[in-house]
Amino acid sequence: MAVALGAVALLVGAAVGMWWWMGRALFEPGTVEQVLAERGETLEVPPGQRADASSWQVAPGVQLHHVAMGQGRDLVVVHGGPGLPPAAPWRAAVLASDTLRWHFYDQRGCGASSRPLIHAPPGGTWQAMQAVEARLGLAAQLADLERIRRLLGQERLTLVGHSFGALVAALYAAEWPERVRALVLVAPAPLVTMPAGDGDLFTQVRARLDPEGQRALEAWMERTFDFPSRLKEDEARLAEHFADFGPLYAQAMQRERPEALLPGSGAPGGWLSLGLYLSLGRHHDWSAWLRRVRAPTLVIHGAEDLQPRAATARVVQALPHARLVELSGSGHFPFEEQPEAFAATLRAFLAEVEH
Repeated sequence: MAVALGAVALLVGAAVGMWWWMGRALFEPGTVEQVLAERGETLEVPPGQRADASSWQVAPGVQLHHVAMGQGRDLVVVHGGPGLPPAAPWRAAVLASDTLRWHFYDQRGCGASSRPLIHAPPGGTWQAMQAVEARLGLAAQLADLERIRRLLGQERLTLVGHSFGALVAALYAAEWPERVRALVLVAPAPLVTMPAGDGDLFTQVRARLDPEGQRALEAWMERTFDFPSRLKEDEARLAEHFADFGPLYAQAMQRERPEALLPGSGAPGGWLSLGLYLSLGRHHDWSAWLRRVRAPTLVIHGAEDLQPRAATARVVQALPHARLVELSGSGHFPFEEQPEAFAATLRAFLAEVEH
């Protein structure tokens, strides 16, 4: 009996420990360079690369697909998803390419960039979680942004982050405050703290789905957060799974706004998306860390976005030098839905920053 009770206690302890680690954010702000050093990596990039090249090498075996357009001040676009790059440069970027030089890149693990993981990593669940997050999580993405800064030869970056990419851009600006000139956060994911409350994307989508769609979303989420099972899959299956959220999001958008514009996207990331979820965990509060951001920040909210204005406002409140602009007639993609208004708003903000 004692042996049996001891075995049960061990199983319960293991289950509680796994639950705790599943909920804990694996990314810790302020540790990017330390994490790289522990892995034997640096922020240095191979010399001799051109800023306008179609591919940037940021680390051994990691190439980032890159598209540059326009002339003038450099802007680096950090796409959202997570792990979902745009299929083509934004319409607003085309309109504002006469005085701005836009740099679109596919983050490591998605689109046409290198995918550092193809097959399931070896080891148990906890070891696999650590491996995926280390190769593709937030620390790796922030390190790539710093390497891009060095490739461009810029003392300070101007970053334009969309949706989940806005969180990445803001975290970069907190990690290295002196290396950011200006921030533009477009429809920023309200993930400064988690749980995110009623601003959570899944909550907003679920509220706009019919019963069949709600059941499909619940099944998708259950499968997504079953990390032990997902960690046994390969890149192709994971990418297909994360792509399955797209039709549910489209259904929610078009029930709300039948005329809504849903721009095309590049190839989604599988392990990348999972790695970023692991970075976030289910519980974190990064609001104090984001007070380190020095850069003037413009936050753009689409008036018809599924994400409520109050959720976007919480992002604004977390940043010391941020202000909110709302664009009417647009939802989550104002650079596509209202490109002229978006370009004009961006130009005015950057002109103000310059002076």
